[in-house]
Amino acid sequence: MTGPLDYQTSRRLSGTEEAAYSQRGKAIINQLSILLKTARLHSPDNDSFKAQLEQSYQLCRNCLDEYGEASVQVQSDYLFFCGVRLRYDNEGLAAPDHLRDLFLRVGVSGLLMTSDLTKTELEQTALLLNEADRQGGLDFEELQRRFDLTNVGAVVLLPPMDEKLSDEDRDRERRQFARRTFFYAMNNLKMVSGSMSADRPVDLARTKRVIHSLVDQIVSDDSSLLELTALKSHDQYTFLHSTNVCIYSICLGARLNLTKSDLSTLGFAALFHDIGKMRLPLQVLNKPSEFDESDWELMRKHPILGVITLAKTMPFEERCCRAMIVASEHHYNLDGSGYPTLRCRRALNFYSKIVTICDVFDAMTSERVYHQVPASPEQVLRGMIPQAGYKFDSCLLKVFFNTVSLYPPGTLLLLDRHELALVVGKNADDLLRPKVKIVGTTHRLYNRGIRMNLADCNPQTGAYYRSIVRVAEPLEFRINTARYLLEEE
Repeated sequence: MTGPLDYQTSRRLSGTEEAAYSQRGKAIINQLSILLKTARLHSPDNDSFKAQLEQSYQLCRNCLDEYGEASVQVQSDYLFFCGVRLRYDNEGLAAPDHLRDLFLRVGVSGLLMTSDLTKTELEQTALLLNEADRQGGLDFEELQRRFDLTNVGAVVLLPPMDEKLSDEDRDRERRQFARRTFFYAMNNLKMVSGSMSADRPVDLARTKRVIHSLVDQIVSDDSSLLELTALKSHDQYTFLHSTNVCIYSICLGARLNLTKSDLSTLGFAALFHDIGKMRLPLQVLNKPSEFDESDWELMRKHPILGVITLAKTMPFEERCCRAMIVASEHHYNLDGSGYPTLRCRRALNFYSKIVTICDVFDAMTSERVYHQVPASPEQVLRGMIPQAGYKFDSCLLKVFFNTVSLYPPGTLLLLDRHELALVVGKNADDLLRPKVKIVGTTHRLYNRGIRMNLADCNPQTGAYYRSIVRVAEPLEFRINTARYLLEEE
């Protein structure tokens, strides 16, 4: 299985910087190897194990305090630390060989440690890896499930890599991995929301890990997850919507070059921006007709209800406080209009400005119980432009437009060959010619979509093979877009 995330993208470091990464990486790999070996010989309450755990944790903690995150990964039989290849002489191979062989046996290519790593999580990581090694035969998904059950949220398992696959197969693997992460995020939100609605404290380890995974995939290549934001269903609206807003927000933040730590905090806040709706009566949320004034009066309470819910059920830490701010502000406009009504007008939080844009775009392009014919992405983008400056931050809106492009994922296009094409991604070099799935013609639909790049042209003449005539409506041709987005390839 190919790892869809490329953690080894070359870093443009000076010789001094690379030497510093290498020195720190070798020290951490050596210490992790000692910790794993010690864990095989002694129980967690043994003094020798405790000493090695403390030393390992301090090394990792110092690194995370400086870099924000740290990855150890095997690629092409070489070890990389934070994307920098580590070079060993013949006398220093014991630790790297041990770690590399262990990763191979347990079915991972490496580990990614994030800034909120605790000593307990590092201890559990060592125990789980050794247990998997002793048992043998576990696949990546099973090991991931065991990490979930023990609430190790600050250590992300990196999937195994197969470098023999073609670029097409690698893209397919990346899309499949993105799909699993997308639905994992949505199902996790359902589970956490159930606990929150009952005022039960929630364990956020799994949520943190899934958001870290979303961040890593988006930073590496945002196209596969942006493609899935085109999924719209009024039956699953609340959870799909929150997951989509999370992805859009991380993508926008990545365009702004936010750090991965900041992107994780932003994604966390975006995922829970609508959590207050869990406190509203189901007859309002599922009302099949337009809201009357009493319905809107209830609906306008969900930002404050969200703050109360988060405060009751989450630990008092930075990311949770950020989530409370975003939950309270995502319907409050730049000019002071919107809701909730405040006694004194105040400046919006930066994350709230991002989430507001993403929230409106996804809501307007989605099916809802009382509005099952959504506007096209193109129509919504055009409608948002006049609201720049008083509802939306003008600069952030421009960045969002560049993020989703002129033809956002899910847009249906009529091509010059009378073909119907569903946009699945953008071309960074030519936003007017997106990547699409040909789903049929104006006369009939295909059983399976065919991926095409509208930027492809005849090498002899330079003429494009296909061009866009206009944006079409799925209802016009009775197309179920989700069917083509989710089909196995």
